[in-house]
Amino acid sequence: MKFFSLIFCLFISFFSSAQQIFDLDPEVRENSIEINNAAVLMISDGNYEMAARILEKVIEDDPSFHPAYLNFYRAGGQVQSKKEKVIQTLRAGLLIFEEDDEMAYYLGNILQREKRIEEAITAYSDAIRYSKINGEEFELVWAYHFNRGNCYLKSSQHDKAIIDYNNALKHSPSNADILTNRGFCYYKVKNNVQACEDWKEAKRLGNTQTDKYLQSFCK
Repeated sequence: MKFFSLIFCLFISFFSSAQQIFDLDPEVRENSIEINNAAVLMISDGNYEMAARILEKVIEDDPSFHPAYLNFYRAGGQVQSKKEKVIQTLRAGLLIFEEDDEMAYYLGNILQREKRIEEAITAYSDAIRYSKINGEEFELVWAYHFNRGNCYLKSSQHDKAIIDYNNALKHSPSNADILTNRGFCYYKVKNNVQACEDWKEAKRLGNTQTDKYLQSFCK
């Protein structure tokens, strides 16, 4: 039994690129999977507080169980009293799971929602950096750039935001939201021609919010 537990532990460590090795009993992992599945159902039913509570215990007992971190973000991010705990847990997870771009992205999201913009920029920057190591074909990579761009926009760093929106469009070329936000940044840096082109294309792609910009600035 001890031999099997050690092999299982080493497999988990290798698979997740964990910095730490956890001596994990297979029964603990089985329990983590069952509780995580129950939490997913709770999340789908909107029972975020209960889901967050049981996932927090899973992470405490089984810190190398990756899905629990992402679902704790989904649940705890909806509960005001749990948001700081989610931030701390994701930071701890990033010490265990090296170069995990998805986890860094979720950390950036909750920090941005909490208006901790500089911290969010750092988290998104980590996600972008890790994605270049792990492979940029992952479906969320465009959002790493988009959300960091949004943070730059919110902090009036419009030139930096434009660079991020350019990169986001490389991964999601027909994304009206990216074009809308990039157009706004072009307008703020006094490039009205490019701003109007972005807004027109965003409208063509279905974003009617650009109508107000087109009517006000593109006559």
